[in-house]
Amino acid sequence: MVLFIENSNAQEIDFIPEEQSDNFKDLPSPRKALLLSFVVPGLGHHYVDNENWTRGKIHLGSEIALLAGYFGLSARANRLENNLNTLATSKAGVSLSGKDRGFELAIANYDNLEEYNDYQLRTRRWQNILPNTPENRWNWESDNARFEFQNTRDRIANSENQLPTLLTLMVANRIFSGINAFTQAREASSKMPEASVSYLNEFGERGITARLKFNF
Repeated sequence: MVLFIENSNAQEIDFIPEEQSDNFKDLPSPRKALLLSFVVPGLGHHYVDNENWTRGKIHLGSEIALLAGYFGLSARANRLENNLNTLATSKAGVSLSGKDRGFELAIANYDNLEEYNDYQLRTRRWQNILPNTPENRWNWESDNARFEFQNTRDRIANSENQLPTLLTLMVANRIFSGINAFTQAREASSKMPEASVSYLNEFGERGITARLKFNF
């Protein structure tokens, strides 16, 4: 809506309404809204409008759920890792301390070191042969114990494989939250009334013309 106020007196006036100037100072900054949502999803929405930030609450709730899932899976993987070490020590007589994933795979698939090395010789994979030293020797008490080791190792891998996905979702949540908060702040700025004063009216004649524009 545009409001025209005209005065036939020929004079030039330039002013900014005090109330409008104060309102501009209170407008949310799109850049700040963006950065706040990058730090904590939803915080930018709260900054723009702390009375109506439902969208921000959704982003914040998603962040909390993702963080809980990430730390929960990390804790689960650590707990299973401890169980794996205990199984290897108590049921196979070998320590996993300082051993790599390849050694764990060998323990999971073969009953003992001799069986493992014999298979590497028969398949001519000499580079995979392990030295027959005390720290490399193992011997499973039973197949069930070895199967339990395999299952525990698979559960660890499954938990660890989900962590990058959760991190990606957290980054995406921040990006979407930031863009939405930025847009919301910019829209809030565009709704402010625009005022202008000219000493020539719309017909080019001398006189004051005041325009007040409201954006809806």
